[in-house]
Amino acid sequence: MLRRYKIISVFSCAVIFGAALSNVAIFQYPTAALSEEKSGMVSQNCATIKQSLKSLQKTDARSRSYLGTIYETIITKFITPMNLRLIDNSQPNASLTDLHSTILAVRKDFVNEYTSYSQSFEELVSMNCKDNPENFYNKLVETRRKRAEVSSTTTNLRNLFAEYLTIVRKLRGNYEQ
Repeated sequence: MLRRYKIISVFSCAVIFGAALSNVAIFQYPTAALSEEKSGMVSQNCATIKQSLKSLQKTDARSRSYLGTIYETIITKFITPMNLRLIDNSQPNASLTDLHSTILAVRKDFVNEYTSYSQSFEELVSMNCKDNPENFYNKLVETRRKRAEVSSTTTNLRNLFAEYLTIVRKLRGNYEQ
């Protein structure tokens, strides 16, 4: 019984922190070309922008680390053992097996997308926004796009975990009757 609550709490953490990563925006600059006025604002506020970016970078790294741990825990301590137990009991569930494969593929996408996003973010933070605001802005737009991809994958994983949990609950209900 206690194990079931631990598993549910791990799933809940994945949902909550996944939502946190997917709801934070870098900056809300319009995606059109950078006007001279905005170029001047970027140059003038370069130090503040960089400070905010570095703070966000630290927060994102912690979130990614936590999510990676949660995802790995859910997969290795719940999903894989559950599927193996069903197979050992000669009651494999095709839906759970397919979801397991999908979750592993999407988790791999999450790692790859986050790595690409992190590298882009690192390049952004190291750029000289004061002397070259146009290139800085273009890199910002690229980084935001990569962050949106990570956000989308995080949401996808959260939905897959929820779907898996729903199927498991239905199975449990069938066995308890």
